[in-house]
Amino acid sequence: MATKISYVSVINDVLNGVELDAERIEKLNALKTSLEKRASRKPNGPTKAQRERAEVAEKMFGAMVAGEGYTSADVAKLIPELEGASSQKVTALMKSLGERVHVEKVKGKAVYSVA
Repeated sequence: MATKISYVSVINDVLNGVELDAERIEKLNALKTSLEKRASRKPNGPTKAQRERAEVAEKMFGAMVAGEGYTSADVAKLIPELEGASSQKVTALMKSLGERVHVEKVKGKAVYSVA
């Protein structure tokens, strides 16, 4: 009775430079096929939630006036989608805008402005 070869042992053999026989090569090909099949099922692109957050962040950026500073609470008041949002959520959305928004600390609070 032949012993079954595990994926782990085959990968270890490859990493250690062990000469591969036909059985191990077959096992690696099966693993490759399995990974390709799994990867093909994954959706490409942003999720629905990521798209919605990006839209809200763009609305925030569009509502900001150049030259004015905004705290997290001020930004949350700019658009209805953020009404009652926590400062952590606003901060995360502002960070997603990257270099388009300038952040400055004033008296321990983050103040955002259009860069």
